[in-house]
Amino acid sequence: PPRYGFGGGMKLQRWRDLDFVMLGAAGLLVLYGMVLIHSATCPWPCERVFPPTSWTLRQGLYGLLGAAIIVLLTFFDYRGLRALAYWAYGFGLLLLGVVLLVGKGQADYGARRWLTFGGADLQPSEVGKVLVVLALARFLAEHQEGPLTLRRVLGSAALVFPPVFLVYLQPDLGTSLSYLAIWFVMLLVARVRHRHVALMLGLGLLSLPLGWLALRDYMRQRLLTFFATLANPETDPFGEGYNILQARISIGSGGLLGRGLTEGTQTQLDYLRVKHSDFIFSVLAEELGFVGALVLVGLFLILLFRIIRVADRSADGFGRLMAFGLAGMLFYQVFVNLGANLTLLPVTGMPLPFVSYGGSALVTDLAALGLLQSVLYRRLKYRY
Repeated sequence: PPRYGFGGGMKLQRWRDLDFVMLGAAGLLVLYGMVLIHSATCPWPCERVFPPTSWTLRQGLYGLLGAAIIVLLTFFDYRGLRALAYWAYGFGLLLLGVVLLVGKGQADYGARRWLTFGGADLQPSEVGKVLVVLALARFLAEHQEGPLTLRRVLGSAALVFPPVFLVYLQPDLGTSLSYLAIWFVMLLVARVRHRHVALMLGLGLLSLPLGWLALRDYMRQRLLTFFATLANPETDPFGEGYNILQARISIGSGGLLGRGLTEGTQTQLDYLRVKHSDFIFSVLAEELGFVGALVLVGLFLILLFRIIRVADRSADGFGRLMAFGLAGMLFYQVFVNLGANLTLLPVTGMPLPFVSYGGSALVTDLAALGLLQSVLYRRLKYRY
């Protein structure tokens, strides 16, 4: 039988089986992000491009670490992760539990989201997304003769809801919902029955009143402010509606070609908050305009299509489900972040993959690409 690991004595596919278009799109997104982070964190008046800010340098180091992990995971046989998936999932739950007890917090809302190791911060909820994808891929890939039974749907729910609950307690509503989005995408790929989808949607609608009561006060206020600003943009201009209003002004003032890097008034005069992370798309739209935003969206579309291509070329159900789960993870993050910046969705603090500042998110997203490359590297049958 084959031995899993780094090679395992198997004859691996040639380098041309790897998806360099996917890696190139991701690399361009990371560079795009570093340029925007520099512009967002350069003290005003920002008249220099070099040397880059410390925020930009740190993001670059995270990108190099992620690139090294891509290489390692490419050579690692992803099928070996199937045997380790539940153990990795359990380790992820342990980290999510520990962060609630001793995690590093934020001044706002008392959130605890990071663990510190030797001066470096780790956000377990980001790593947990990939670990949940692996666990679901293993569970759903077993006995794939036909559509999922209700028992297997409930079993997959038992895997998803513990991390959803632990992440919500941090509190982090946006990330906790991303776990549910990943689960739903993977259920669809695993051929969930239509009546089971209808049942889940019905239960979700019926639980909305309880969900509303379970929300923290600031979460309810954000939702109320969002719906109020849809009718009147000037609602609560100095409170929860401030970010929404400033994002609209930033994006609207960019025009076709933008004001130019480091020239955006909303960005450079600090009217736009969390500009290096949650609202980095607004920085892009103001300084690079519609054309710059179109390039960004195009790179994301290329990336997502290439990930789906990996799923189509996978040699087994585990790899296929894993690829679709990772695609769902990235699509949800892009959709929610852009929706919040364009004031089409409530603000949930979701970073833009590969672009927003953040070590845990960037390294995790790049590691996901490494797993996809491993699927491609071994997509044909082995010869021993």
